[in-house]
Amino acid sequence: MVTRRLHVVAGGSVQGVGFRPFVYRAAVRLHLTGWVRNTASGVAMELEGAEVALAEFLATLHRDKPPRAVIHTVQHAYLDPLGHAGFHILQSDDEGSKSTQVLPDIATCAECLAEIRCASDRRYRYPFTTCTDCGPRFSIIQSLPYDRVATTMATFSMCAACKAEYQDPQSRRFHAQPNACPDCGPRLELWDPSAQALAAGDAALRYAAEAIRSGATVALKGIGGFQLVVDARNGRSVERLRARKRREAKPLAVMYPCLESVQDECVVSEEEVHLLTSPQAPIVLLTRRGTVSVCGSVAGPAPTLGVMLPYTPLHHILLDDLCFPVVATSGNVTDDPICTDQDEAVERLGGIADFLLVHDRPIARHVDDSVVRVFLRREVVLRRARGYAPSPVAAMTTGSRGTSILGVGAHQKNAVAMTSDNGIVISQHIGDLESAAAHRSFRSVVADLSRLHDYGASIVVHDLHPDYSSTRYAKSCRIPRVAVKNHHAQVAACMADTEI
Repeated sequence: MVTRRLHVVAGGSVQGVGFRPFVYRAAVRLHLTGWVRNTASGVAMELEGAEVALAEFLATLHRDKPPRAVIHTVQHAYLDPLGHAGFHILQSDDEGSKSTQVLPDIATCAECLAEIRCASDRRYRYPFTTCTDCGPRFSIIQSLPYDRVATTMATFSMCAACKAEYQDPQSRRFHAQPNACPDCGPRLELWDPSAQALAAGDAALRYAAEAIRSGATVALKGIGGFQLVVDARNGRSVERLRARKRREAKPLAVMYPCLESVQDECVVSEEEVHLLTSPQAPIVLLTRRGTVSVCGSVAGPAPTLGVMLPYTPLHHILLDDLCFPVVATSGNVTDDPICTDQDEAVERLGGIADFLLVHDRPIARHVDDSVVRVFLRREVVLRRARGYAPSPVAAMTTGSRGTSILGVGAHQKNAVAMTSDNGIVISQHIGDLESAAAHRSFRSVVADLSRLHDYGASIVVHDLHPDYSSTRYAKSCRIPRVAVKNHHAQVAACMADTEI
């Protein structure tokens, strides 16, 4: 039997999806030796063994890859064997250009949901349960490669039980970077508007549920920022929220406890069911039926409702306790970015919320809920954020080789974009650049996306309007500029979106 060594580098969305554990298990099954590790450009691996086993491994990479993985490139070369012993997951290598993709946050998987609902499970009602298939990614990653020390989970040391799962090749938490449990992970607290702690742990969650049931507004620290939560059936509570948030008429998003409760009150197509229950779990615009339980103040006379299902363990436990739909709208004052830090939330939301349900896992960057609708049986993304950003959008051309382009967007519903080896990376939704806080958020997102992808633009593209905040920012950049008319940009965006 001829032994050969195979060096492979896989690029794309291959970090934070259980790719290294997948490679480890495939290599062991095929009796291959070597190693695998995360790098700044993707996942690198070396494997030694029989030629037929190496060929099968390459086929396995594409055929059996983890469900959340997206492989754009596989570079491989055969080399002389070195005599590797065993197969190992090595420490990540952060040298080189950062061309790997940052994975979006992923809605709770069925296995984690079953655990938090099982009274005998050690993660029963634990609101930060996660595994390699689900949980926070974009909202906790601070740098690449994707390792726990490079996330906002770095300060939480795993207990013996979690460490055993992390090191067990047969566990779905094998090398799950955010792995945690009630003994070692983040914890909840319920605060009053002055930051006085009222309850902790599960008691805080139960207290919050009872407050919502009684008509109060709770500012909930979610996966990518705060949400303002009230009973969607209670017209007085919804009107009070609108007045405090200064959002007089725009429809509010509603989170239902389960799909069946949505189907009772809205017309839901097969495509819409798929979106509601997808790993992205966006807000989906649905046609409501004649009679619904939510009060008229939620969406006014509009024939549609913006509907989502629980997408984190915290939401699932809260909605399981409540058993009725709640308004879950962005935790901000209109025109400002959403709050991500509890001290900031006390300052900015203390006059809106009656209680704050907070936790001690920091949020690396704000990520709003995404909004989509189905048109002609196709998904149309209206607000690209949680679950979608910052995955790249394919494009026929991204400029001349060596040209890096930064697009700074328009004034309303702003997002920024940059070219990459894999297409166009689009930031999370930033919003209207109406306030000083929104403009600071815009500048922060540009800097964050550039740092995360090790990106330096050689051209900046902006709107033709000279008074937009984004245009003024582009003019402050000391690189060549290109001005584009708004309608031209919209048509180009639609072409990219529909792959024309």
